[in-house]
Amino acid sequence: MDVSVLYCVFMTGVVVLDVHKTMADISTFYTDNDLQMSLAVSHIAQKSKKEMQHEILTLLGLHHRPKPLNHGKDKSAPQFMLDLYESMHGDDDEDETKDINEADANQGKLQHFNVTRENIQFINHADMIMSFVNHVKHDHRVRHATDERFYFDFSEVTVQEEITGAELRLFKQPSLVNKSEYYMLLVYRVIHGRSDEDRELKLEFNKTISDTYEGWIDLNITGAAISWQVFPHTNMGLLLRIFDDKGDEVKPHSMGIVGRSGDEDKQGFAVAFFKTPTELHSRRTRSVKKRQRQEKDAAPEVSYADEPWNFAKQPHRSQRSCQRKRLYVSFRSLGWQDWIIAPDGYAAFYCNGDCSFPMNAHMNATNHAIVQTLVHLMDPFKIPKPCCAPTRLSAISVLYFDDNSNVILKKYRNMVVRACGCH
Repeated sequence: MDVSVLYCVFMTGVVVLDVHKTMADISTFYTDNDLQMSLAVSHIAQKSKKEMQHEILTLLGLHHRPKPLNHGKDKSAPQFMLDLYESMHGDDDEDETKDINEADANQGKLQHFNVTRENIQFINHADMIMSFVNHVKHDHRVRHATDERFYFDFSEVTVQEEITGAELRLFKQPSLVNKSEYYMLLVYRVIHGRSDEDRELKLEFNKTISDTYEGWIDLNITGAAISWQVFPHTNMGLLLRIFDDKGDEVKPHSMGIVGRSGDEDKQGFAVAFFKTPTELHSRRTRSVKKRQRQEKDAAPEVSYADEPWNFAKQPHRSQRSCQRKRLYVSFRSLGWQDWIIAPDGYAAFYCNGDCSFPMNAHMNATNHAIVQTLVHLMDPFKIPKPCCAPTRLSAISVLYFDDNSNVILKKYRNMVVRACGCH
């Protein structure tokens, strides 16, 4: 089974000991020792810390540390993503990411955002979900001049990420100006031209909305998103046109659509869903493994003589046998709380211990490991013991801002050890 590369990075060059999450402000990494004692590594060399930060950023698929300029978490796009993250987050203490269902959407925090069954399918099948804020410049001289225009910056989206869906989300309040039984919303992709005279439009999606409806509306813009990803220079934004039941065109605010001058938690935004190719992940992990091999022999030994510690209760079991042990990673201690929204850190765990004969049931030994153990007993100098390694891994989700203050929710496979065994 493929072992989490992040786990390998943590275990190469640094040995750390078990603590609770409440100690996360002291150190970045924690695990447990054979004496049931809790210790925290708090004096990693500055050079080593920078190298560790670089490696973790690489594993997260980032070339540099994001530095968002405007990252208000109460705005509509970040709030949608945070509610989505919390709905996908497990209720246990091990931070497991789970699929959401209709109950989560209809009863949980996502209920406010009117998440549909189609939205749920997009969410559960995506490796990465990215929200985009509207960057159309507001003209203060004309209050609603730009409410029908939208521009979403796709410059951070690479062609390696497959877009599986995208939507424009708008909030409708009760319409106070126009009275119509229904409204027809049409979303156009601007092909070229910024003025009304030379502008060419391509219809992306249309939807009929009742006048009495109040809440979030989702409009499919997948075609436009794919076009902007492949041909970024063609991104001229979107145009929203609305017609009442008489066929007359009305402004968005007339039917109750919240514009850029409205409440921040109700302003329109876009969401895109992505699948990450397996080979892209492999390229990232290969670069980390190569660097590990180069630095393995030069890894400094860490001393724990002056570190804080206390006792931590562990299940009654031979501390030398193969088992899962605690390893907690604190993003906050890395100084990343300004761009990582959630989580503050996560329990990665690791596998450690002896695979010796006789093997107990909790060792989850494979048939091959049992045979190898027997042969090792006969000739211990030629055949090594089986290794203690993860038998089951799970994913985590990380919610963070990019440089453009867009919010990204990304799933990372094989980040948490769920079970260990002898191989």
